[in-house]
Amino acid sequence: MSKTDKVSFEKIRSGFFFSLIIILTIALLYLFRPFFFPIFWAAVIAIMFYPHYEWLNTYLKMPTLNAAIMVAVVILTIFVPLTLFVSLVVNQSFSLYQEFSQAGNLPDVRGVATWLHNSPLEPYVQNLQANWQSQAAAISKKISDYSLSFLKSFTQNSAHFLFQVFIMFYTLFFFFRDGKNILLRLMHLSPLGEEYDRMLYNHFTSTARATLKSSLIVGVIQGALGGLVFWITQVPGALILGLFMMVLCLIPALGAFIIWLPAGLGMIIFGHVWEGMVIIVFGSLVLSTIDNFLRPPLIGKDTQMHPLFVLFSTLGGIFLFGVSGFIIGPVIASLYLAIISIYHHYYEHELQN
Repeated sequence: MSKTDKVSFEKIRSGFFFSLIIILTIALLYLFRPFFFPIFWAAVIAIMFYPHYEWLNTYLKMPTLNAAIMVAVVILTIFVPLTLFVSLVVNQSFSLYQEFSQAGNLPDVRGVATWLHNSPLEPYVQNLQANWQSQAAAISKKISDYSLSFLKSFTQNSAHFLFQVFIMFYTLFFFFRDGKNILLRLMHLSPLGEEYDRMLYNHFTSTARATLKSSLIVGVIQGALGGLVFWITQVPGALILGLFMMVLCLIPALGAFIIWLPAGLGMIIFGHVWEGMVIIVFGSLVLSTIDNFLRPPLIGKDTQMHPLFVLFSTLGGIFLFGVSGFIIGPVIASLYLAIISIYHHYYEHELQN
C-alpha cells in the first residue's frame, strides 16, 4: 500500500470513527431524553448544595454517607416546603370556589352600574347585572370542572411524577458523590482545553445559581408584600393570590403585574374603589420597583448578561421547556455568550486585522 493510499485510508477510518461517535451520541441522548428534566434539576440542585457537601467532607471522610445526608437535606429544605405549598394552594382554591359558588357570597354589581352611569361601558354593565347570577354560576361550574380535571390528570400521572422524582434524587446522589470525577473526565475528553472547559462550567453554574437565587428572593418578597396588601384591602383569596404571585415571579418584569393589576381593577369594578386604588398604586410603585431593581443585579451581575437578554431568554425558555425553562433559557443564553467569548479570545489577533 502506497503512502497516498495509507493517508486516504486513515482519513476514511477517522471519518468513520467520528461518524460512529456522533451517531452513538445522538442515540444515547435519545435514550436519555425522557429523563432530561430530572437529570437537569439534579445537576442544578447539586450545584446549589455542592459547597455544603464539600464542607461536610472535610469533617466526615465518607463520601457515600455524605451524599445520602445531602439528599436528605435537599428533601427537607426544598421538597417538604414545596409539598406544603401545593397542598395549601389546592385547599385555598377549593375554599375560594365554595365561597363563590354560593349565591349569597357573590359580589354585588349594582354599585358598578351606578359608578359607570352614562359612560360607554354602561350597556355592558347592565347586561352583566341582569345575567349576573347565571353567569357567575357558569363560571363556578367551569372552575369546578377544571379543578376536577386537574386532580384527575394529576392522579393518573402521579406514578410517572413520582418515578421522575425518584430518578432525580437517585441522580442527585451520584452527582454529589461522583460529580467532581465526572466533570474532570468530561473536561479531559473535551477538545476545547481546560481553560475553556472551566469557562463553560463557570457560566453554567453561575447562571443556574443566580437565576434560582433571584427567583426565590424576588418571588418571596413580592408574594409576601402582595399577599399582605391583598389581606389589608380584603381581597378574596388573598393568600392564594400571594402564592401565585411568587410562582409567576419566575417571569422577569411581568409576573407580579399579572396578579396585582387585575386584582386592583376587580376591586374598583365591584365598588371597592379606595382598596383597588391602593393595590394599583402599591403594585406600580413598590412591587414593580422591587422586580426591576433586584432581579437585574442578582442575575445580570453573576451571568454578565444584559437585563433584556435575561428577559427574552427566560420567556423563550418557559415557552419551549415549561416551568424548567426559567433556568434552561438563561443557561443556554449564558453558554452562547461563553462560546462567543471563547471565539473572540481564540481569534482575537485575526479579528483585529
